[in-house]
Amino acid sequence: MQYNKGYAAITATIFILVVSLVIISAFTFFTLQEVRTNRAYVESIDSHYVSESGIEDAAYRILAQKLIGASQTLGVGDGTTTVTVTTSGSSRTIRSEGVRNAFQKNLETTIAVTSSGVSFHYGVLVGAGGITMANGAQVNGNVYSNGSITGGTITGDATVAGGINTNPEVQWINNTVDQFFATSTVSRDIAQSFTATSTGPIPKVSVLISKVGSPSSDITLHITTDDSGKPNRTDIANTIIKNSVVASSVGWIDVAFSSPPNVTNGTKYWIVLDYGSNSTTNYWNWRKDASDGYASNTGKYANDWSSPSATWVDTNGDLAFKVWIGGTNTKIDNVTIGTASSGSGRANLFVNDIIHGSACPNVYCIVENPPSEIMPISDGLIQDWKDAAQSGGVCAPPVCDSSGNLNVSGTKTLGPLKIPGNITFDNNAILIVNGTLWVQGNMSLSNNCSISLASSYGSLSGVIVTNGTVDISNNCTFAGSGTSGSFIMILSDKNDPPGKVMDISNNSSGVIYYAARGRIHLSNNAATKQITAYGLDLDNNATVTYDSGLASTNFSSGPSGGYEVNQWHEVQ
Repeated sequence: MQYNKGYAAITATIFILVVSLVIISAFTFFTLQEVRTNRAYVESIDSHYVSESGIEDAAYRILAQKLIGASQTLGVGDGTTTVTVTTSGSSRTIRSEGVRNAFQKNLETTIAVTSSGVSFHYGVLVGAGGITMANGAQVNGNVYSNGSITGGTITGDATVAGGINTNPEVQWINNTVDQFFATSTVSRDIAQSFTATSTGPIPKVSVLISKVGSPSSDITLHITTDDSGKPNRTDIANTIIKNSVVASSVGWIDVAFSSPPNVTNGTKYWIVLDYGSNSTTNYWNWRKDASDGYASNTGKYANDWSSPSATWVDTNGDLAFKVWIGGTNTKIDNVTIGTASSGSGRANLFVNDIIHGSACPNVYCIVENPPSEIMPISDGLIQDWKDAAQSGGVCAPPVCDSSGNLNVSGTKTLGPLKIPGNITFDNNAILIVNGTLWVQGNMSLSNNCSISLASSYGSLSGVIVTNGTVDISNNCTFAGSGTSGSFIMILSDKNDPPGKVMDISNNSSGVIYYAARGRIHLSNNAATKQITAYGLDLDNNATVTYDSGLASTNFSSGPSGGYEVNQWHEVQ
């Protein structure tokens, strides 16, 4: 019996040990399996971050203008990634294949140089200052002027608007507060009333606005009569504010009417901005005062201005605006327009003109009152370019002198950069623009100088902005990046309508000139692609030869000025 009891005890012990061993083995198996699963998960996550590190390294090198090859392999922790970069126009596609042991994650992103579209539809576009041409001056292309055209030859069409006064008739420009609209909480349509101070047509209206994010559609601007303290649901005129001309910086946006509405002295009207949707991230800003100081007038917003059930809410302030009423007489005087097969003139008065091979008037002399044409670049967009230039730093010694002046000698590559003083050129100096330049002083270019965009601009165009005057002479040449559709523009922001802010002479060529607030003078065989100015004087065989590619031009802050990420995702 004792022997049997001992045997039973041993058997029970062995059984318990075996069962325990089985249980422990099972736990060990599952634990090891879980460890292997977790390790695999960690390595999979690691491969993702290894791949992402490759993307970030390549993006940094591109943005910082550092050397980067078409393919490279990087070690990241315990993994490696192979990064390839392909270029298509102004875009770069980065592919990163991250590996950690047996795991691989492939990521891809596309980054593109940020740009702003500007449309130059005419060889010459001029404001109320008009155009004078003499001594063999010629425009090869179409011309649109808000003031009179006198003398010279235009091979395309010539249009002179009915004329517009220099200053607005009615305005409220006090602005200290943002008034957002088309947001998730503020309705999509907004309006400001005004009282006409004279009787006549409205050729132009200006509003002080900006955009937040990237609204996808254009704004429709309506002029309406008053309906018991709110806009009438039927307008008397409307026009479009193109999304592309509104910048992230606040600026005055001018619009003109194809059929200017007539207003009556002492009568109240409304300016209505009509947008089609609301958004939490992409919306608009119309600046206003904080005191509602424009007597007997105010700003209001509603979800749908034309709806009979629209509920209008006070903005508790007056929105900034300008309204022009009436105008001046304009004409085309002693101008040869067109060729034997094409070309027409449009104006309210023709004097001693030759149009399409015949003396005017004839079928190609169209007597009408064309609307004013609006300058294609807004104040807000100009400010965006200035900000982009400043983001690259402020020029200081040894590049600039202690006063912020820059003298270009030999070959220099610059941009983006803010230059606090003036810029001048030595004999045969070469400037390669690698980003937007903002010159706060004057520009003096001469003595066989050369200015071009860096090849990395691709098909994009670049801009040099100055607050001062521009003097170009003695065979200076200009060029884009070398890719078709790339141009360089010299833009003066100097506000001097009767003054000469640009003087271009002596065979300087290959550039766009822009001075919406001053006159430009071309002489002595000077040539250019396009001119936009308040007023223009051409003489001594100066020519403007329009390039059709200017109808859709994308201006960039430059390869080192700014990029935007178009996509960032996992691929096979």
